[in-house]
Amino acid sequence: MAIKIKQLERVANSYTEKGYVYKDLFLDITQTTLLSPGFEIPVPGSDIKASFDIGAVVNSLTNLFNTLPGQRFLFPQYGLDLYQYLFEPLTQINGESLGRKIYDSIKLYEPRVVPRKVNVQVDPDRNQYTVNIVIEIPILNIVSTTDFLFDVKKQSFIYLPTSRNK
Repeated sequence: MAIKIKQLERVANSYTEKGYVYKDLFLDITQTTLLSPGFEIPVPGSDIKASFDIGAVVNSLTNLFNTLPGQRFLFPQYGLDLYQYLFEPLTQINGESLGRKIYDSIKLYEPRVVPRKVNVQVDPDRNQYTVNIVIEIPILNIVSTTDFLFDVKKQSFIYLPTSRNK
């Protein structure tokens, strides 16, 4: 279910005119300020960030991986429960299990993409998994490789900006 904000419709229409297929907003809104001696001046319109096409899909995947089932009120089954991997040893078997879970969740919750492959590299010395995901976005005719880092110690799943489009 989409949320419509009247003030943003004009901005959204301008991006539609530019020919973007997918659009998404970052939910971590911050006010940007210009710093000069004695002044902090807010920069108008810079507090809302948007992503488009492949960026919107990656933003959606990041949200999927960082959302626990039950956290979204209107869509309670959405999300990926990765907490079971926090207290298990970092092994290749657990990495493969994590990869299957990620693959299945992308297939289930992200209809814009076709997951091709999920590779998980285990780094027990740093308490982390590096997750390499190859996805196809048929409407954009793009095959993209995106990398995420699942840090068990920090309990975070973050996007690594080393994507490659083919």
